Amino acid sequence: MSSVSRRRLFQSGAAMAAGAALGSRVPAAAALEAPRANGLEALARDLRNLRDPQGRPSRLIRPNEPGFLVAAWPNNGRWADVSPLAIAMCTGDEAVRACIAWARQERRPFAIRCGGHNYAGFSTTGGLLIDVKPMSGIAIDAKTGLVTIGAGANNQDMADAFRASGLAVASGRCPTVGISGLTLGGGWGFSATRYGLTCDALRATEAVTADGRLRRATAKAGEDDALFWAARGGGGGNFAVHTSFTYQAHEVHDVTVFNIVWPAERQVELMLDLQEIQLAHPDLISTRSKMAPANAGKVTRGALHVQTLGQFFGPPDKLRELLAGPLGRVAPMVCEINGMNYWAARDYLVTDDPIGLYDIRSSYVAGRLGGAGLERMIGWMERWPGGSLRQDNMGILFAAGGKVKAVGTTETAYVHRKSDFIVEMEASWSPLDTPEVVAAQQRWLTAYFADMQDFVQKESYVNFPSRDLPNWLDAYYGENVARLRTIKLQYDPDNVFRFPQSIPLPQATK
Repeated sequence: MSSVSRRRLFQSGAAMAAGAALGSRVPAAAALEAPRANGLEALARDLRNLRDPQGRPSRLIRPNEPGFLVAAWPNNGRWADVSPLAIAMCTGDEAVRACIAWARQERRPFAIRCGGHNYAGFSTTGGLLIDVKPMSGIAIDAKTGLVTIGAGANNQDMADAFRASGLAVASGRCPTVGISGLTLGGGWGFSATRYGLTCDALRATEAVTADGRLRRATAKAGEDDALFWAARGGGGGNFAVHTSFTYQAHEVHDVTVFNIVWPAERQVELMLDLQEIQLAHPDLISTRSKMAPANAGKVTRGALHVQTLGQFFGPPDKLRELLAGPLGRVAPMVCEINGMNYWAARDYLVTDDPIGLYDIRSSYVAGRLGGAGLERMIGWMERWPGGSLRQDNMGILFAAGGKVKAVGTTETAYVHRKSDFIVEMEASWSPLDTPEVVAAQQRWLTAYFADMQDFVQKESYVNFPSRDLPNWLDAYYGENVARLRTIKLQYDPDNVFRFPQSIPLPQATK
């Protein structure tokens, strides 16, 4: 199957087994001519005329038209009042090219959306919202294990397509998170410690750059290999609108899932136990461990439960042996340990969290977060200023080592290869909470995050972004910043792809 016909397959939105071999590079298309007339009417007409092989036109949705509010709504309701000028539902890469050409000619801002889960609201805009969700088809080559996935697919689309194949690509657990943002930021999930990040499985990507060209980027020298390097952890929306991704899938086998909750006793010892187990068996187990209050209202140490949730690549009896320490230290309130097939396990681990109104910070830990750090974390939890919701995610440790660390820090744009855990801190609220309550929660989160810097690396996960993150460029990209800025100059010299935390162009030299 040719590159072009493969592209038309995933634009169609159909999930099927098909030849998805890497093949040759897609010839770079010439930049689009400018739209024939100014304004949204011209763009709407162009999109209606751009149809995929199934005859589906792309569509421009404007305010007060059917579907606008649904299409505009982001995962984080904090940004729901940022209303786009219009939303371009793109069924193919030609529609994406038309949108980029229009935005450049009209000098309008734009944002790119797949799943709409950008926590900091960077997939919202007052300009043109370019939505690639209609491009969600998945083509699987069972012989090679190569899988081509449209940029609009999400985690649930992948699970549905892969379920009967015996294959998988490591991905996240929230069903509506888009594959584009997941991959471009790295791609954490419960299979990462075993198989690597989502971006580690990437073998090629097609993308429309600021000059309107459709490029096919691979690791091969001369095949836009710089863009391919940046696509593995360099963050979404920085260099191009990606329209497809090709991954090397891995075989799946039965696993064990677990959900264990301990009462509010000996929290520090339990959290240390769980970290030690993860560090001792990084390729066999993947944990998400946290301390969280049982109810809404004032947080006290005597109400902080410990929970670990995750996946073990072995049988249940072996997992029980590994967990003997924390299971013997305090009798758990909940102890679910079940063997099942890989996709049933995925369904067990599914979550839509976070969703609603929230603010978030993230850091990384190399080794373990020690007793002093955990004590400080508890202290800040007890200082939570209050609100209407139970705070589920006040302090989480996601396992981020194992296979993730097998790749060097500069081999891909994802720089956090020496870390073992992602630390997440979150505040959440509801419409019941007053502006004063929300402001107090945000001040608390800022101070909490700053005080925890004594115990963590000065790094943050770009897929958990925050507009209030100090030194965000170095925190997200570390030693890879200079190379990313050079690639920005190569592919986007006019800084067309920009938002408050986009990769900047290289600094001018005197």
